[in-house]
Amino acid sequence: MCGCRVAACVAALAAVSVALPGAVLSLDLNKLYGHHTKRSEYCHPYEPFKCPVDGNCISIQYLCDGAPDCIDGYDEDSKLCTAAKRPPVEETASFLQSLLASHGPNYLEKLFGSKARDALEPLGGVEKVAIALSESQTIEDFGAALHLMRSDLEHLRSVFMAVENGDLGMLKSLGIKDSELGDVKFFLEKLVNTGFLD
Repeated sequence: MCGCRVAACVAALAAVSVALPGAVLSLDLNKLYGHHTKRSEYCHPYEPFKCPVDGNCISIQYLCDGAPDCIDGYDEDSKLCTAAKRPPVEETASFLQSLLASHGPNYLEKLFGSKARDALEPLGGVEKVAIALSESQTIEDFGAALHLMRSDLEHLRSVFMAVENGDLGMLKSLGIKDSELGDVKFFLEKLVNTGFLD
C-alpha cells in the first residue's frame, strides 16, 4: 500500500516535470522508501537506539557525539549523556537496596543526610535516588533534583571528597564498616570519575 502511494507520487512528479520542462525537480528517494523503515517497532542491532519523537534508529556511536541525530536532539540531551557514563540505574538501585537490606532502612542517612531515612522515602524512594545519581551531571544538580538541604549536600560532598582522596578514615567515622568500605568506595568512585564533583 505504501509502495503504491510512493509510486503515485513519483508518477505525479514525472507528469509535472513533463508539463514544466524548464523546472528542475529533485527527489530524495531515501525519504520515500528508506526513511519509514527506520520507524519500525524494533531497531536493528547495529542501530539499537531509538529516538523517542521521530522513531529513527541510530548507532550507539552517534549518541552524545556533539551532532544531533534525533529530530529533537534527544541523542545529545545532557541527562542522557551523563547517564551513559554512569552505572546503569538498575545497578545503582540494586546497590542502594542491598545496603538498606543489609544495614537497615536508615543506613543511607550516613551518606545523604536526614532525608534519607525510611529507605529513602522522603527523597522519593530508591528508584528516584538512583535516577538522580545517573542523570545529575554534578553533585549540585543531584541536590537540586532531590531538594537536599545545603548542609546535607555539603556532607555528601565531603564523603565524595574523602573517596576521591582515599580518606577511608572519614568513611569509617560515618559508621561505614570495614566490610562495607570496598563496595561503598567502588560505587562512589564511579560517580567521581564521571565528573560528579565538578
